[in-house]
Amino acid sequence: MSLNHNNTAGNDNKQAANSNDQTDSQAPVNTSDGQLPQSNLLSELPIQGSTLLFGLNFQYTKVSKKGLINRIKGNTQTLDMDLSCLLFDDKLELVDTVWFKQLRDNSEAIRHQGDSLNGKDRGAAAQMDRNVDMETIELRLSRLPESVTHVALLLSSYYNLPIRQVERGNIYISDDEGNEVYTSDLTLLSHENSAVCIAILSRELGEWRLTIKDLVLGSPNIEKMTQEVQRELGRIYA
Repeated sequence: MSLNHNNTAGNDNKQAANSNDQTDSQAPVNTSDGQLPQSNLLSELPIQGSTLLFGLNFQYTKVSKKGLINRIKGNTQTLDMDLSCLLFDDKLELVDTVWFKQLRDNSEAIRHQGDSLNGKDRGAAAQMDRNVDMETIELRLSRLPESVTHVALLLSSYYNLPIRQVERGNIYISDDEGNEVYTSDLTLLSHENSAVCIAILSRELGEWRLTIKDLVLGSPNIEKMTQEVQRELGRIYA
């Protein structure tokens, strides 16, 4: 079951997911407005093992700089999108961060494969081929220390530009054999937002639960994203 989050521009709430029962079908689950996030134990999903890949592809894209003078002069800049992971304990305190400034957590169970600055520096193949990612974070969940209870998976636009302005792009979650449990077309995001909490992994009954959030965040600043995710976790678990 692949959770296909191809929302249209008419959807005003990115925190929603489709709750239609398609567990007996290989057809994608399309998200729609106003419904609960899709949530499954990893053992319920068609994946192998406990290693996940959080991957991003996007085409090199120039967009207009913000501000009237920049628009008049035709000044542009390139979209720079980033993946990151926030690790929390059972008290919802941040214990580690994996992002472009720190490519591994302290246990080295979560590994960022490196930052693509503009979607062009990885070569033409990465812009066209799903097998060559701009950015990937590998999550070896079985190696995480017991003190880590929640892991938030984030996508952000470094220059605070709307993510959906990208000419072409997608984000996905899969196992290390390519079996996807989530995929989303970035051009179809319904908000002019620059940061999204894509999903949260939480320990439950000796394993991990994956909840697709698509939670719009107010800023790509790492500290502000952390605070917003903490509030969301507090709303659920406090």
